Formats: sequence, structure tokens, C-alpha cells
Amino acid sequence: MKVMWIMLAILWAPAPLLAQSDQQQTQQLVKELKQLTDQAERDRSANYRFIDQLRDLTSRYDAPWRKQVLYDDFRDGDLTRNPVWHGDMDHFRIDRSGKLRSRLENRRQPLTQDKPRQSTEEAILGMLLEGVIQPGDRRAETQPTALSTQADISTAAQISNAFAITVEFGRHGLNREGSFEWGPYQGRQRDSGYRIAYEGGDRPAIKVIRYRSGMSAVIDRYDQSNLLGDGKLHKINWLRSNSGVMTIQIDGKQIMRVRDRNYQDPFNGFIMTNRGGDYKIGSVSLFGEEPERVLRY
Repeated sequence: MKVMWIMLAILWAPAPLLAQSDQQQTQQLVKELKQLTDQAERDRSANYRFIDQLRDLTSRYDAPWRKQVLYDDFRDGDLTRNPVWHGDMDHFRIDRSGKLRSRLENRRQPLTQDKPRQSTEEAILGMLLEGVIQPGDRRAETQPTALSTQADISTAAQISNAFAITVEFGRHGLNREGSFEWGPYQGRQRDSGYRIAYEGGDRPAIKVIRYRSGMSAVIDRYDQSNLLGDGKLHKINWLRSNSGVMTIQIDGKQIMRVRDRNYQDPFNGFIMTNRGGDYKIGSVSLFGEEPERVLRY
């Protein structure tokens, strides 16, 4: 019975599409068709191949991104308002050209280290010397250091599960190593959600990554020699539909199409992470889904 309703919805779809030019009503029809597909999957009233075909069909017309929830072109030179960014500002700054610059090298930080165990004689000698040497005569001890492996900035935003993210991004400088990520997050720790990652090296790659409590899994990847290595800004579009279908485009050319439904709830904000390297971001634009409106026919 559910399969029949799905087929009727498909056959019935052209009528309202032709009769009504309102894209919100078109989107509502797509949403209702997806709900029928979900119900058929739960009830096992249709085979999985047919359900996958339905999801692929609806994803072609699924464009729920109507509401702009985040935009920053960094021309105001201020990361503290409209929108407010939080994080490691030592590695994220706006340069003279009005672009966001993020640079992270192998910066060394002080690291505590346990002192070697002393013999009784050495301990007594040390105590005697401390009574002789004045505090002003002490020399600073050189301590071993640890490497800073990443730097983040993020901003809070109510992002629907379906979204459209556009980032103008480019690699800067001669260093080809490192990686840079961006995407929507869930939770206060900002360690769950989806990310797009640019990974440098001899054969650079773009990856779609899923994070859950800090643990990562690569959903898909695209690699090409000298990818984004010309020093220019490139427009990277990332679209996600309600059915979990994600498409990635670079300068209008689609490079990936993958589906992941592990996250079906809204996101709490947007994060960018530098894991080594020198990068420029021209702008960040994010659209989400309008609140659901019930239409009756």
C-alpha cells in the first residue's frame, strides 16, 4: 500500500508543479514524497533498490535551502561581531586585502617534564647550593617543547540538517603539507558533525569527513595533482539534502556525490580548523532550511 502511495505521488507531482510557481510548495511536495519513502523503508513495503532510486530522484529536486543563517566576507576587518567568531585568533587574522588568513606552523609550546631522580648526596648538595645562590642569579632552564597541531575558530548558528555551504578557499605560500577543514558541528565540544577537508601533500585531496565525539571517518574523497595549488581563491559548494545526499563542487564542477544519514538533527554552529599550512578564505556563506510549513491540497 505504501508503495502505491509513493507511485501516486510521483505521477501526481507534475500537476501542482505546473499549476503553482511557488518553490516552497514544490519543496513541500518533495518533502512529502520523502516521508512516504521513509515510511516504506520502515515498513519494508518496498525493496531497497527501489527506495534508493526514489531517494536519488527526490534529491535532484530537493533544494530546501531558503534561509541565510551565516555570511561573512571579512571585509569589515573584525572577527568579534557580525558574526562573532571564537577560538585561536593567533592563527586566524584578516589581512590587508580583506581576506581571512590562517597560518599554522610547527609552533613550539612549553611542556612540563619530570626532573631526573637524584641520589641522597645530590639532593643534599642541591639544598646547600640553593642557600648560596641568590634568586636573581638563577638562570632560566630550557624545557622541551610540544608541537601545536591545530587551531580552530567557530561561530554559533542554527543550521538545519539540510544546508548549502559555500566557502571561497585557497592555499597560500609554498608549504604543501597540512590540512584545513570546515563544516557544521553539534554539541558544546564542537567535535561532532560533518567536515570538508582539504589535505595537502604530493597529491592533494578533498575529503568529506564525519566526526562523532572526536572520532573521524572518511565518507568520500577526491584527489588530483596540484588541486587548489595555484594560489587563487576557489569557490567550494557543499550541498546537503534532507535525504542525506551531499554534493561537492569546485568552481561549479561537481567532484563528489555521496549520501550519509548518520546525522539527522540540526547543527549548532560552524567551525574551521587549521591542521598545518597557510590558507586564505575569501568568504563563508551558509543557507539552511526554512521552518516547515504545512500545505493542504
